Amino acid sequence: MHLHSMTLQAIGPFPGRHHVDFAELGASGLFLLEGPTGAGKSTVIDAVVFALYGKVASEAASEDRLRSAYATPDVESFVDLVLETGSGIYRVRRSPAYERPSKRGGGTTKQQAGVRLWRLQSVPEGAPDDDAPEGDLFSSRLDEAGAELQRIIGLDRQQFVQTVVLPQGEFASFLRANPEDRRGLLQKVFGTEIYERAQAELAEMQRGAKRAVEAADAAVHQGVTMFCRSAQVGPADGEAFRDAADADLPGLVAARVAEIEAEVEEHEGAELAANARLVAARDAHDVERRLAEQLEQRAALRAEKAALDAAVPSVVEHREVLEAARRAEVVAPVRAGVEVADRAHATAQTELATVRTELPEAVAALDPTALEEARREPADAAARLRHLESDGARLPDRERDLRDGRASLSDADEKADVLRAQNAGRPARRAEHEAAVEESSVLAAELSLRQKAVLDADAVLRAARGVEETGAALERAGDTLQVTRRAAAVAGEAEDALRAARIAGIAGELAVDLRADEKCPVCGSVEHPAPAALTADHPGAGQVEEAARVTADAQEHLAEARAEVDRLSERLEGHRAATGGTGVVAAEERLAGARTAVTEAQQAVTVRDEARAALAEFDEETAALAERLADVDQDRASLRSRLEAEELALERDRATIATELERAAALLGDGSPVDTVDAPNPVAVLADALDERVTAIDALRAAQAACAAAEEAVATRRTELAEVVTSSGFATVDDALAAVLPETERLRVEKVVRDHDAATVRVETALEALAELADDAQADVTSTQAALRDAESAYTAISQRLAFVRRRLADARADQDHLVDALGASAWTRTEADPVLRMAGLASGSSGDNARAMSLATYVLVRRFEDVVAAANDRLSQMCDGRYELVRSDDKEAVRTRKTGLAMKVVDHWTEASRDPRTLSGGETFQVSLCLALGMADVVTAEAGGVDLGTLFVDEGFGTLDPESLENVLDVLGRLREGGRTIGVVSHVDAMKQSIAERIQVSRLPSGASTLTVRA
Repeated sequence: MHLHSMTLQAIGPFPGRHHVDFAELGASGLFLLEGPTGAGKSTVIDAVVFALYGKVASEAASEDRLRSAYATPDVESFVDLVLETGSGIYRVRRSPAYERPSKRGGGTTKQQAGVRLWRLQSVPEGAPDDDAPEGDLFSSRLDEAGAELQRIIGLDRQQFVQTVVLPQGEFASFLRANPEDRRGLLQKVFGTEIYERAQAELAEMQRGAKRAVEAADAAVHQGVTMFCRSAQVGPADGEAFRDAADADLPGLVAARVAEIEAEVEEHEGAELAANARLVAARDAHDVERRLAEQLEQRAALRAEKAALDAAVPSVVEHREVLEAARRAEVVAPVRAGVEVADRAHATAQTELATVRTELPEAVAALDPTALEEARREPADAAARLRHLESDGARLPDRERDLRDGRASLSDADEKADVLRAQNAGRPARRAEHEAAVEESSVLAAELSLRQKAVLDADAVLRAARGVEETGAALERAGDTLQVTRRAAAVAGEAEDALRAARIAGIAGELAVDLRADEKCPVCGSVEHPAPAALTADHPGAGQVEEAARVTADAQEHLAEARAEVDRLSERLEGHRAATGGTGVVAAEERLAGARTAVTEAQQAVTVRDEARAALAEFDEETAALAERLADVDQDRASLRSRLEAEELALERDRATIATELERAAALLGDGSPVDTVDAPNPVAVLADALDERVTAIDALRAAQAACAAAEEAVATRRTELAEVVTSSGFATVDDALAAVLPETERLRVEKVVRDHDAATVRVETALEALAELADDAQADVTSTQAALRDAESAYTAISQRLAFVRRRLADARADQDHLVDALGASAWTRTEADPVLRMAGLASGSSGDNARAMSLATYVLVRRFEDVVAAANDRLSQMCDGRYELVRSDDKEAVRTRKTGLAMKVVDHWTEASRDPRTLSGGETFQVSLCLALGMADVVTAEAGGVDLGTLFVDEGFGTLDPESLENVLDVLGRLREGGRTIGVVSHVDAMKQSIAERIQVSRLPSGASTLTVRA
């Protein structure tokens, strides 16, 4: 993985935006991240880790440090990082969560954390564009982008900070830690928690396997107990069952089941014999019981037959009465028909007399043939009047409409005269409107020219005022330039003086660090007979740096003052050219006159627009007036033509109706007179009178026909009655009616005869069925019933015993199956549990198979730890010229240490003695810690599948090293650089600054914030 560039804004102590080009910065393979303590060097590394993982590098640091306390509320905090891996080029932009001012109302609101991830086609030049990012957007969700970045990099955050970022002090802590704490860090880095979980899961499986074996044994014991209970095994035999081995139990159980089966067969034979005796006793009892029932039945039938024979004479009499009633039934309906015909004839005669009273006497006396002729003429006349009825009803309305139409025509004539008079004077009034439009248009046409004159005058006025204001500002800027020029000169002289003083006393400064038997960094001698003294007023490096910073600030202020004077001079020349020599007062007067002229032209535009609108409105009124006059003339012609046609049609309809009314009156002259004088519609009145005459004639004809039909029906019914009486065998009608029985009486007599016949047949049939029964036969039911009860009792007893034995056999067989299943399950459980128990004991170190008594998780960590130590020794040998070597130890480093295998010793090959890492000096601790960190990075990289780590940050204490050790460390870092890596070293040691040219320089600002400068 290679970092190409990073842009950060409002992060940590950096309130502004800063861009770091890692590709340019790391061109030589090594760069320095330097600055005062606490200025924000580690924040740059935190920004890289935050962009990739959303958290800072150190576990002990809080994410709250990300939002800059020096940034203004409206400035967004973000880190924008461009990186490249084997899978492509990517850009990630991430923002932390922080409080910002609310857009609505007061107070603050939380700005949520955000992220965007792109895949790029190429590395962008300079800082990426915020508004138009190139490439394909992968994700803008925190969880998705985080997972995708981890896949791209190939390392999680723990692995990343142990391989790419080596945080301050963490590996020194690892070096001095006890094995328990070292164990935790190794687990975190290598992710060996899986082995701890596997070991714990094996222990849980071991407990489960033991519980399963115990449960299987309990199931076998319970199966034995249940079988002994169901098979009724005695106490002595029961102990033998419980003490028997699992292999012997199936045979013992099968033998006991066979004994119970033999007992069942014995009881089944006894049940068959008892059942045969029961069947014989039941058959004998059934024979005697049926005989007793037959004897009792024969006696009852003989008594019933005697009673039936005594009732025969009465039944014969009932049969004769029923026969006479049957013959008389046909006479009564015919007699009723004669009575109905008589009543119908009388009704028809009454109706005929009533109808005749509703017609004139001459018409009422006519026969049916003459009535048909008398009906035709009024019917035809009524039809003609019904055809004219609607015309007759509409005559009054039509006459009224005709009068109203003549009045409307007169009103239309008057309206047309008024409209013509109004239209006569409109041409002269239109000429007046045209004149008003032309008069106002002349002045309105000058509006655009007068508006341009206002703009020109306003520009001259602003330029004249700018001449005055810029001149005053230029004078003030000149004064400021003189002040800053003097301040820059003073600061430069002070810096030169401090640098000269420090160089003059540099020998004393170097002599402070001289130690006995150690080489002098200047002459190389180990003897220091007369070291130079360091004066009390000797300036230190910090004072020189502060003076240089003050000088740089003064020069920057001087450049800004010069730029301000140049800018104001150019602005003043531009204003003077624009005025053309016009002063402010003259320019104001010119602008006021131009604005007055524009107001007059605008008023003329308003007057012109109003006059044009009035002319357009007048023309619209004229057109509307002409249209109304044309409509009125058209309506008048149409109305006059319609009135003339309606008057002719009305006269024609009046003549037709009068003719038909005269004909109708003539036809109705022989009856009651019809009054049509006050009728609204005489046509309807006479048509109704004619319809009534036709209806009355129809009623008379119908009554005559009904009366003739009734006379004929009476004669027919009387003839039918005489014939029916004679054919039924009766002398007179009265005799036949006397023989008729009422319905209830007839039904009663029929039932008596029917019941007697049925009973006689039933009794005779039953006696024939019992004819073979001897007259002296007798039944003995009591003896056979006692024998049946004895046989049933014996059968019930043997059946109950057999059911009990069968139930015991079924229970024994079921418990036998359960016991066999439990034995099989027990054997399978033991087979399955043995590997689990053995593997769990091996993983926990408690098994005899584990000769080292070391748990699985500890074993894995020991192997990884050995790899780390081996990788660290490769670099440690180079740094200390082969003096020190790290070795893993199985000894406990402290009494409280619970486990072995992760202890560490430092072997000093000068003395061949082993030392505790906590006894190393500060410089030695740094060297060993750095080698451990680099070794850990190598092993983690290999564990992650050979991830290519192109960029590495070392944030450790180089200030603890002497010059020779520092040179060795830089040599090792240089070799890392030869492998293609770019190494970023975090330090504020002067020797590092002199050795490494490319750097990111972090500086404090007077406000307490920081800024950074990239020097590549």
